[in-house]
Amino acid sequence: MNEAVRKDSTVNRSNGWVGQILWVNLSARTTRTLNTLDYGPQYIGGRGIAARIAWDSIPPGVAALDPENLLIIFTGPLSGTTAPFSGRTSISGLSPQAAPHEWYSRSNIGGHWGPSLKYAGYDGLVIEGRSDVPVTLWIQDGKVEFLDASHLWGLGAIETQKILMSELGTDVRVLTIGQSGENLSRIAIILTETESAAGQGGYGAVMGSKKLKAIAVRGGGPVHIAQPDLFMERCKAIVHEVRTGSRFANPKLEQDSVREFKQRWQACTQQCAVRCGLGCRFYQVTGPVTGKQLAGQFHCVSCLFPGIPDTLYDWKMGFAGGFEARHLSDDYGLNQWDLLLGIVPWLRLCQQAGLISEFNDRPIDFDDPSFWAFLLRSIAYREGMGDALAEGGRRAPALLGFGEELVDSLYTAWGNAGHWDGRGDRANRIVYPFWLVAALQWAVDVRDPFNSSHGYTTFTMLWSPFREEQGLSWEVLKLVAQRVYGTAKAVDPESGYEDKELPAVWHGHRSVMKDSVAVDDSIFPVILSFNSPDGLARAGDMMGPDFEYHLFTSATGVDLSQDEFESACERIFNLERAFQVRNYGRQRNDDETVIPYFERAEWWDNPLIGEKKRLERDKFLPLLESYYRLRGWDAQLGRPTGSKLRQLGLHSVAEELIQRGLIAKQRD
Repeated sequence: MNEAVRKDSTVNRSNGWVGQILWVNLSARTTRTLNTLDYGPQYIGGRGIAARIAWDSIPPGVAALDPENLLIIFTGPLSGTTAPFSGRTSISGLSPQAAPHEWYSRSNIGGHWGPSLKYAGYDGLVIEGRSDVPVTLWIQDGKVEFLDASHLWGLGAIETQKILMSELGTDVRVLTIGQSGENLSRIAIILTETESAAGQGGYGAVMGSKKLKAIAVRGGGPVHIAQPDLFMERCKAIVHEVRTGSRFANPKLEQDSVREFKQRWQACTQQCAVRCGLGCRFYQVTGPVTGKQLAGQFHCVSCLFPGIPDTLYDWKMGFAGGFEARHLSDDYGLNQWDLLLGIVPWLRLCQQAGLISEFNDRPIDFDDPSFWAFLLRSIAYREGMGDALAEGGRRAPALLGFGEELVDSLYTAWGNAGHWDGRGDRANRIVYPFWLVAALQWAVDVRDPFNSSHGYTTFTMLWSPFREEQGLSWEVLKLVAQRVYGTAKAVDPESGYEDKELPAVWHGHRSVMKDSVAVDDSIFPVILSFNSPDGLARAGDMMGPDFEYHLFTSATGVDLSQDEFESACERIFNLERAFQVRNYGRQRNDDETVIPYFERAEWWDNPLIGEKKRLERDKFLPLLESYYRLRGWDAQLGRPTGSKLRQLGLHSVAEELIQRGLIAKQRD
């Protein structure tokens, strides 16, 4: 057993983790189990354990839709507990959506499925192989069955869940795919409930390639806590701080929506403890196309479906039309991020440029809900032009033969449409110099980094004087930044390129931390507070940025220092990078491919500067080099050095990269 997978005898298997990982071979219809504690706490849980399993088990040369690709689904040690804002689940494997390679990536999903897996006795699930017929994996309190899913194949994701609940019980939790996943679309999602999805990555196609229609779970087992009194005390203190000191202002429901659509508050994920603008459910919306009574929520990017005036998303579909389009895309199992920030804006730009006026012989009209229904079905079933769009918005122009120059303005990198970058994404305002941190995060990632890294953009854009109705002063923010990042210039609106590598590294580790323990990205890290005169969040004797650490240690009983806990996150980040280096030759030249995108002018300008800025290559390249050096990486190659990997306990990883000639031994 090598250094990175070892059992820690100080850990009690009954605390935090439930102790087992379920490994399923669909080809042979066999199962086996691994000991979770052979991986934790070195890799914490969730995203971390998944990364180690991927390194050990996915060799170079495997493609995303091959049977040898693994679908790795993991909870965290806080999942299924009363930890506030916990309950999320990490989904990983080789990504069909990723470009230019189908490399290892990850997604994340809310709802209640992950905690139910733990109650059934498993911290995680690894799926290999391919079934010869459609199958549902049925997991119930340690028992695993392979159920025939032929009667479900061809059905939507929401309809599939309804049928499985009627067959297995209304208390089951289900992960499933729609027709998009069955048809191997690169933008196919995995859905649970009516709107919680692992949206990015195309992992619905991985399930489809394995003929795995659904994974149903029921569990009644416990998740034990090492220090229950202390843990509960910390949970209550953190909830109080977030509810009273955060930017979440518990908005009121609109009475018109309450009356017309039966709007009610409902958490989107187990253990969510605040009411946010997206945390409400509509129980009675009549779809203008189907005429059906629909229920569900608008989440994140799905809020764009009705349209936003005076933007690239200014179609006028209305609330009910937008709600039905959201429902249809979820049922088909389509990635709403790629639809709403990539494909549809690209089609609109092409229409405005006179490159296209019809889609599959039908006039393009994004104000018409029936056109949306037609478009979504065409993509899900790969009909006509929909066949190209099912390959994802970044690949579609080359397949269709037009609009290549227009799509470049919408997709930041790695097959993902722009998000919090000041350019392709026209819905999330971020200005210079703060998008420089986003540029560094995009450069070194394998996907849109902001599924679990909103912390810096929230800090600078939603807590600052830029948000007039709810902001702290720049003086307060700079003092907090000095304490958290080690430099006030990290959030100084007039600081330019200086010190932007520091928050980029810090939030890179926090992204890993949140995905591994696992908690909600919209809340964590809890840095700022209106309750504190100095602006830094606190709860009892805990500092806000340390909340995850205190929840982890009191839940698991693991005797780790704060530095050791953060080092585990750095270990995971470096292991993921090492995987890209080993399997795909990832290096600095790849990272620099994001530069032309950021050399476009930003959409908004910093009012303290008064002009729209572009990335300046001669200033960004030294910043990128500083980022590598801060990480302890080879600044010429953009790769972890052997000494850094060994420092993090990844000795065998270092030796393999050296033996393959991918990192130089003499550089250690």
